[in-house]
Amino acid sequence: MQPIFVGRQPIFDDQENLIGFELLFRAGHLDAASVTDGDLATSDLLRSAFIDIGLQHLVGEHLAFVNLTRGFLEHEVITSLPPEQVVLEILEDIEIDAEVIAAVRRLKAQGFRIALDDYQFQESHSELVELADLVKLDVLALGGQRLEQEVTNLGAFDVELLAEKVETAEDYARCQALGFSLFQGFHLSFPHVIEGQRLESLEVALLRLLRALQAPDPTPAELEELIAAEPGLAIQLLRIANSPAYRGSRPTDSLYNAILRLGQGRIKRLAMLMVLRGTGNPTHGLEQVMIRARMGMLMARALGLHPEECERYFTLGMLSGMDRVLGVPLRHILGELRLSTEMEQALMEGTGPLAPLLATIAAFEGPTPPLDNTNAPVPAPVSSRLYLEAVRWTEDLLASLAEN
Repeated sequence: MQPIFVGRQPIFDDQENLIGFELLFRAGHLDAASVTDGDLATSDLLRSAFIDIGLQHLVGEHLAFVNLTRGFLEHEVITSLPPEQVVLEILEDIEIDAEVIAAVRRLKAQGFRIALDDYQFQESHSELVELADLVKLDVLALGGQRLEQEVTNLGAFDVELLAEKVETAEDYARCQALGFSLFQGFHLSFPHVIEGQRLESLEVALLRLLRALQAPDPTPAELEELIAAEPGLAIQLLRIANSPAYRGSRPTDSLYNAILRLGQGRIKRLAMLMVLRGTGNPTHGLEQVMIRARMGMLMARALGLHPEECERYFTLGMLSGMDRVLGVPLRHILGELRLSTEMEQALMEGTGPLAPLLATIAAFEGPTPPLDNTNAPVPAPVSSRLYLEAVRWTEDLLASLAEN
């Protein structure tokens, strides 16, 4: 796991209602970041905000203001952003020419709102200003007289004005009097940093392996090709296949034979466990997730389901707690796995035919009352016994892993 950081500075309307956040690149918990490569900073910010942490966690239902360098004006990644929620800021150091105008026109056609950041008006920019939805003026840099002149210059255009770096009550009052409708700055709110987690390459490889194992009857050769592409994963599986628990009469140095020896169901469970063990989180979190997974499988067996279906319930139980251990949004994990609609409904919404099983498992972890026998998949005495079995199995598994 790699910690990642995104700065947020709130933006308010003239009634001091929160309307959005400017998202800012940060290298750590500091409130400022020294950016030497704008394209790299933009790339990191977009991945952190929209993939690793997730827009819902950063801004909720509010707008997200994102700075764009020239290199990202036509980058294909921009088309994957939600235009109804994202305002694209054209940075002040971009040279305005015909290519920039054409790129902004295309972004507007895709539904994005365009903001001009730290802007100072020039007649030659009129075509760009006409495309813009709002213009951000730096109150601190411009000062009183120049700020008034910029407001006058922009009065001929149909744009909203956003006052940024509003640091005092006097600045705020003056900008309101000048007709600004949006405000950003220390007087209203300081920026703060949100921390999330990014999956490392081995963890992504493990999740892709789990996705392959969801497919019907993947061959050992297909699994070998996938595992071999990530040396760290191949080494770990070979080590496990040669551990006292699995090696049998003789060791193996063949990845193909290791896959045959372990079997698909065991590889799936081990892959999930390896993802969780690499997080550096407390053992209790890992233990809780493994109990969930084992109980899911035991309940499936109690329902008389096919062994392959029991493996599916093991996956369901484990995924229901994996996001808390990884510190990564569940939707991102599920995006790597491509599970069935029923499993995604149960995990993301708590609905569908599989949801009662997850609710039964969760009832043993806290104050939530157990489901009555009408809704529970198995009778309460059975689920209680299965939970104790899952706890014992998890304790034994973790103890054996600690010995390796």
